[in-house]
Amino acid sequence: MAIDEKEFNRKMKEVKSKLTQSVIVPQQLSRKDRMNFRCYPGIGCFTKCCSGIRINLTPYDIYRLKKRLGVSYHDFLMEYTVPRSIDGTPLPIVVLKLKDDKEKSCPFVTPAGCTVYSDRPVTCRYYPIGMAIMKKHDKKSGQDFFIKIKEEHCLGHSESKDWSIDEWRADQESDLYDEMNEDWMEVVLKAKTLGMVEFGQKSLDLFFMVSSNLDMFRDFVFNSNFLDAYEKIEPAVVEKIKSDELELLKFSLKWLRFTMFGEGDFKVKDEARQRAKERQNAAALEKARQKEERAQKALAKKPEEVMKEADEGD
Repeated sequence: MAIDEKEFNRKMKEVKSKLTQSVIVPQQLSRKDRMNFRCYPGIGCFTKCCSGIRINLTPYDIYRLKKRLGVSYHDFLMEYTVPRSIDGTPLPIVVLKLKDDKEKSCPFVTPAGCTVYSDRPVTCRYYPIGMAIMKKHDKKSGQDFFIKIKEEHCLGHSESKDWSIDEWRADQESDLYDEMNEDWMEVVLKAKTLGMVEFGQKSLDLFFMVSSNLDMFRDFVFNSNFLDAYEKIEPAVVEKIKSDELELLKFSLKWLRFTMFGEGDFKVKDEARQRAKERQNAAALEKARQKEERAQKALAKKPEEVMKEADEGD
């Protein structure tokens, strides 16, 4: 959702004000800006940034980690995650479950380093650089910029290794993760722009399913009337998402963006739209009937019954 120039500047001022009070360096960086940083086994602060943190897991994070560990989505979610919501939104996600030790360590960290390093989450890949994006005016694409996180314990900033932001991100494969999560991040960005708006429970359930459990989405697509509800989903596409899990992930995130905000190439068939409308109307009528029934029961109660229930409530 685009915002006008005045609102954009106001929000940027708020962000910069918050940054001055945090571990984030209050400086807006571009892809060509440079920094000194190096992390390696033997540096005095090695793995200190892997404890006492909140790591939101994106859909591509979960795909990479569960594949690395050789487990199902269900087993990965049960063993390694806890449910939370994205800050500033009602959108449900999962975050990495930390160890129950004094440091609240990441479950994959050891004194020798990260045991899933090549498949680590995007939050870890960004560090010590964070990315932000804000849309202004009527532009479809946002202006991205970067911020540097400089925690007191981190000695990596004192190293002589020099990088541009682009070079650091390429080294960490951040761009690959951003590309894979692009549609999902667009949904999150729009939700953050809207604030704590009231999404329907069905929308929240679908967001959580697509964000965290591709096995459930696969079942939803192939064991329901999903494919019959949309026009022009080519047989070749159906075959591709049936046989290739990564293609299914990309398809799921494009569909999520469509179903949450109506963006993308999906088109619901008229008959499917009509059936959905009829189901919604039937559900609304049933809800109204139940409400009326409860009201009638309440009116039929005798005064002494009302008083008795009030006393029992106390």
